[in-house]
Amino acid sequence: MFLSLSTSVWILIAAAATVVNLVAMQWIIQIPKYKKKQYWMPVIGIGILGVRGLAQHSALPATLYLYAAVMVMMPLMLAPVRSTITRDHYRWVEDPTTKVGKGAMVWITVSAVVMLTAVGVGYAAGV
Repeated sequence: MFLSLSTSVWILIAAAATVVNLVAMQWIIQIPKYKKKQYWMPVIGIGILGVRGLAQHSALPATLYLYAAVMVMMPLMLAPVRSTITRDHYRWVEDPTTKVGKGAMVWITVSAVVMLTAVGVGYAAGV
């Protein structure tokens, strides 16, 4: 029994997380060339986590929890540094030897570790 929610509720949560991801990533990614590629994130997430769920014989709610967490995690990591990412990209286009801002990379790395830990603790609590 994964976190005491039914499968249908997890399906709704996963669908809402997909919408949040698509809308937020369109706002975060300000580079026209990459805006259309953001629509592949849910497809890739469903593919990878679906295969993982089948391989490990995980319950559907647990797989949907991981999917929803990953879909929400990406915008949460990138939103605070969206202007830095855009600025660094355009600087890199002008001069390929330009290095990315260390502050943005530190933020993304630390927030990813914190969020993955939180997702792992939530998963362990639900199993």
